[in-house]
Amino acid sequence: MSEENVELVRRLYAYLASEPSTREFEQRLTDDALGRFLDPGIEWVPVSHSLLAVDSYRGFDGVRRFWGEFLSTWESYRVEPLRFYDAGDQVAVAVRIVGRTHELEVEETRSSLLTIRDGRVVHVQSFDNPEDAPEAAGLPP
Repeated sequence: MSEENVELVRRLYAYLASEPSTREFEQRLTDDALGRFLDPGIEWVPVSHSLLAVDSYRGFDGVRRFWGEFLSTWESYRVEPLRFYDAGDQVAVAVRIVGRTHELEVEETRSSLLTIRDGRVVHVQSFDNPEDAPEAAGLPP
């Protein structure tokens, strides 16, 4: 099952990581589209010290709100997955974020830990350090 979980997360990142127009991105975030990857009760937790207004976002509406708020601060934005870590019912992902915000070029490496149940992501926890998600999953450094 864990290989299937890694593949699910790969497909999710491929789906969300490209840089569509705002309209195209909104079309990607329909309930039907999100339901291919995410559980309707998903909880999405941003980096703890991010500029986003809430501690977590719940459900498909929450995911749409998270991405809307997050992307609103970027002139351009791209996520490049660097490595996927198989942790059974969890998948840790190290990513490179490249973009432009407030006329500044940004390049950062971060990570997320995704928990999968019944073939869908039920929880996403974001970290500002690429080593934090694999560590949170109990994986060796």
